[in-house]
Amino acid sequence: MKILIVYDSKTGNTQKMASAVAEGAKEAGAEVTIKKIGEPFPLTLLEESDGVIFGSPTRYADATNEMRDFLTHIESYVKLGKMKMKGRKAAVFGSYGYDGAWVMEERLKGYVEALGYKVAPKVCVKVDYEIKTKQKEALADCKTWGKDFAKTLK
Repeated sequence: MKILIVYDSKTGNTQKMASAVAEGAKEAGAEVTIKKIGEPFPLTLLEESDGVIFGSPTRYADATNEMRDFLTHIESYVKLGKMKMKGRKAAVFGSYGYDGAWVMEERLKGYVEALGYKVAPKVCVKVDYEIKTKQKEALADCKTWGKDFAKTLK
């Protein structure tokens, strides 16, 4: 089973989460590819993956502009019939500094669902101070979450 993790990160917290999620998915037997927004990669990876996990830090109670732009770009391919995501599984995760995570996770889920993905109801969201002060525990949660998502693909 193949999982693609596409994430954005501004301070490194979401990147740490992406690595932990990948570790957990690998423990469940998945072949994992991680790509950061802005890093070139073939969009065919989205279709070739059994599951895609999207991650973003929170910016003004929303995903970052870069993540939203990426998803809008993919949406144009879907609308043209060049990519088919309908029924494929996805999940979302993210980090935040102050407030708005509950809004961001719902918005990010909505953006991903608009592409046709069936988005897992459980998300992984961590406050940046958790990642900085309780890093071991916070990233262990992310690892478990990634492992659980991978198990749903079997």
